[in-house]
Amino acid sequence: MGIRELGFHPGHFSEDEGLKLRPLIKCEHLKTKQVCKNCNNGWMSDLEGWAQARLGLFVEPTLGPDDFVQFKSLRSEPQQLIRWLLKTAAIIELALPRGEMAKIPPSLFPVARGSQEPTDFHVWAGNICEGGFNLHVLRGFAVWNGGVLQPYQVHAESMNFGLQLNHLALRLFRCPSARPWVKAHLLQPGGVRSMPLWLTEEARCPFAHNHVYPTLESFMDALEVCADPPREKQMATA
Repeated sequence: MGIRELGFHPGHFSEDEGLKLRPLIKCEHLKTKQVCKNCNNGWMSDLEGWAQARLGLFVEPTLGPDDFVQFKSLRSEPQQLIRWLLKTAAIIELALPRGEMAKIPPSLFPVARGSQEPTDFHVWAGNICEGGFNLHVLRGFAVWNGGVLQPYQVHAESMNFGLQLNHLALRLFRCPSARPWVKAHLLQPGGVRSMPLWLTEEARCPFAHNHVYPTLESFMDALEVCADPPREKQMATA
């Protein structure tokens, strides 16, 4: 089954009302009329062409952990990957029901268009065990602030986007004046740990690991942001 034929339930989360799910829709119906013809046929089309050429192999339903290792080649094109994910997040937000706060700050749109350099963006990837389509568009994330882990905070011009395409998971987030960290490693049989693949920087792991996660939610939950990391985190990364 192709991505276009997969269905999902759009939902909106608020601290007051929790998660509210909308009726099931198919990916092929996820469209918005808020894009002009020049953009749709110009830079957006160029980004989609790039994504199909570079990501096509990795969204196949047969993708396995051994094939996923090749995804490291995307480290050579971080700006294109950031722009495509940012554009995708912005379009998805326009196409779905929105809350009062925009999840993708309009000030970041020029980055997607390519007229402004991306700064403070981070991209991570993972291999999800069960294929499917899923996504999360958020404004904030878990943050260490004042020595305390806050479950959810919003920073100025922050964003947090997770996308699952069959077995491939991608996460784009922006956290100005803070740093991303791995919050927890899932322990697999044999002592192997799950570790997100950091595509915008080189990360070294001194233990046996792979990039496999059971769900997109477990992949998203693996990371946190540190505005002022606690001492043990500072020592661990020295």
